[in-house]
Amino acid sequence: MICFGQARRSMKASIMPETEERYISPCSGSGVLLWDMAGTLIPFDPVTGRAAALPGGEEFLPEMGKDFRLVVTTGDETRSARNLLSGFGLLSNFEDVFGGLYTPLGKPYGRILRSINGKPQCSLAIGDRLRADLPADTDEVVTILINQNSEIINAGMVSFLISVLKKNGDSFPEAFHSLTKNADPAPELMGELQGGHVLSAWNCHTGFSFQMLKYQHPLLDGERLLIVI
Repeated sequence: MICFGQARRSMKASIMPETEERYISPCSGSGVLLWDMAGTLIPFDPVTGRAAALPGGEEFLPEMGKDFRLVVTTGDETRSARNLLSGFGLLSNFEDVFGGLYTPLGKPYGRILRSINGKPQCSLAIGDRLRADLPADTDEVVTILINQNSEIINAGMVSFLISVLKKNGDSFPEAFHSLTKNADPAPELMGELQGGHVLSAWNCHTGFSFQMLKYQHPLLDGERLLIVI
């Protein structure tokens, strides 16, 4: 997990911004949400130590599926991943499961999107681990990291963040850069991080607070755009 500053003690599972009016962006219909499984869709409760489905998933995954195609990307073998997702009542929300994704760093989101005719700049990767859930083969996919510092969020926060991004640009990289213009610079978050370097960082307050980072790693070409909630 990434640790940014002092971890808040309260759980985010029950903290949600107010629902915004649905906005249809030019990316609608061509974007894909690439969800990690373990730790993301199925996090471990820090109190009980047991795995559970992401809070709010039953309500908000179908809502997100109205504007985006939803797929699962995981290092687990595909069949066992399907069985696990089914056991937690999540599998029916997803178009496909891409398992066995083992790379030295990140996941091949670009290759996956090409195989299903998705547009990288209109797609988002959603995971919980920086090194595992970075886009390995494209710098056009923005990554959202959730469930940090032992705080499990509600899926509604992801849905709300996506609605904010859609209103701030015709692509997710464009929206990221647009939001940084009104965000607060966070130089304390810059520097070395998990083998790479945070080049720029901001604290953004739009409905709720989250961090925005430009990250570079020597094993990857280009910069990666990260949002941490």
